[in-house]
Amino acid sequence: MEINENPQILPNISLGFHIYNSHFVASCILLASMELLSTWSNFIPNYKCDTKDNTVAVIAGPNSDVGFYMATILSIYKVPQFTYGSAPVINEQTQSIFFQRMFPSGEHQYSGILQLLLLFRWTWIGVIFMDNDTGLNFVQVVLPKFSKRGICFDFIETLPPLYFLSDIGEMVDEWIKTYKKISDSSANVVLLHGEIQTMIFLIIFPRVSEFENIPIKTKSKVWIMTAQMEFTSVPFLKSFEVDIIHGALLIALHSTEVMGFQTFLKRRNPNVENGDGFLKDFWQQAFNCHLAPPAGEKISENVCTGEEKMEDLPGSVFETTMTSHSYSLYSAVYTMAHALQSMDSSQFKPRMIAERKRRKSISKQLWQLHHYLRSLSFNNSLGETVSFDENRELNAGFDIINWVTFPNQTFLRVKVGNIDPLAPKDKAFSISVDAIVWPRPYDKSRDSEATGIPGPINEVDTAGHARIAQQEYHNT
Repeated sequence: MEINENPQILPNISLGFHIYNSHFVASCILLASMELLSTWSNFIPNYKCDTKDNTVAVIAGPNSDVGFYMATILSIYKVPQFTYGSAPVINEQTQSIFFQRMFPSGEHQYSGILQLLLLFRWTWIGVIFMDNDTGLNFVQVVLPKFSKRGICFDFIETLPPLYFLSDIGEMVDEWIKTYKKISDSSANVVLLHGEIQTMIFLIIFPRVSEFENIPIKTKSKVWIMTAQMEFTSVPFLKSFEVDIIHGALLIALHSTEVMGFQTFLKRRNPNVENGDGFLKDFWQQAFNCHLAPPAGEKISENVCTGEEKMEDLPGSVFETTMTSHSYSLYSAVYTMAHALQSMDSSQFKPRMIAERKRRKSISKQLWQLHHYLRSLSFNNSLGETVSFDENRELNAGFDIINWVTFPNQTFLRVKVGNIDPLAPKDKAFSISVDAIVWPRPYDKSRDSEATGIPGPINEVDTAGHARIAQQEYHNT
């Protein structure tokens, strides 16, 4: 709506969207990809005879599997594909050239994590990673570079499964094994390399102790989470405590609050929003009530009053601030719109072509859109520059976020530092040490006894702000 109402972007052309739920299942991702290449009302792959609902680009996320499976089909048709959250590991050059990653180079993130470990002399840590291509690449390529800088690992374990195919007992056994490994570890710090669904693992994790009456020790650990992760609300997690993430540090893609977003949320009302099934489903789950049925139907118990407010929901159910993943999605839509605007202006301005033919030509020449995406650079509504490097990765940095939780299930994301690869080397990594809130049982004094080489702290002022010169870190 925001783009369609802007006369400076694609005038006389309206953009729409379709949302597909992949359920994190490969078959659903492949089916959705084929449906995009079919007539909307009649599913025949590779046969599209209508001029409506033409796909101009696809935004995939939030985990890497969505982009990976999607590319096997859409890349054949040269469809522009944007990924946010986690980018897939794609070795096929013929597929990767059709991807725009709304995510900076992973080298910058891992370099920042290394500086963080060295700054606090966290040279004895544990690592938990997802058993997929992205996770394996992290273990095989990145961790050896950490070792060269004096970081040692008490354990390197894969995440336990979040689902079971036959025997739930096997899944529970894996969870208990991982819990004991982390709980019994002498490492104060656990580096968690995951994706959006990994947060479910972290929230459920303390409950594992209930299976065998294991003492809860994991809350004393400092969790460092990668930017591919994000807190997401799942209905069955509403009753779970979130205090395990208290004091955790998250490396998050840099984001800024979009003007008008809070006002937009406050105005949302399921009783007046037509065609928004998502809002109605969310409203009933979040507020544990039922919307009033149409006239003539039986009224159920606990009917929503219509006076419910999103801002009254705890953060564990719904965050009213725009998360880094949401900001990436927001930027992806604007990137696509600006690229279409550039292509439209360069090809059609010199010629007087009827609007109908113009729209048809745009939809048939989408392969040309990649040329404009490669050289695209624009300022978004917040004045921040959006552009990409030679590898089609976003030119941006990361924020260092400190999680602070409260007994009423609310939490704050407090920005305590940043990683800026575009800044001068002496300002590439900056953190406010005294602003960090640590886990409640955490004994920070233990870390001063850790062995290893301390980070090259260039400056720590009286307010506890540290700046560290960017270290050489290359993906060789």
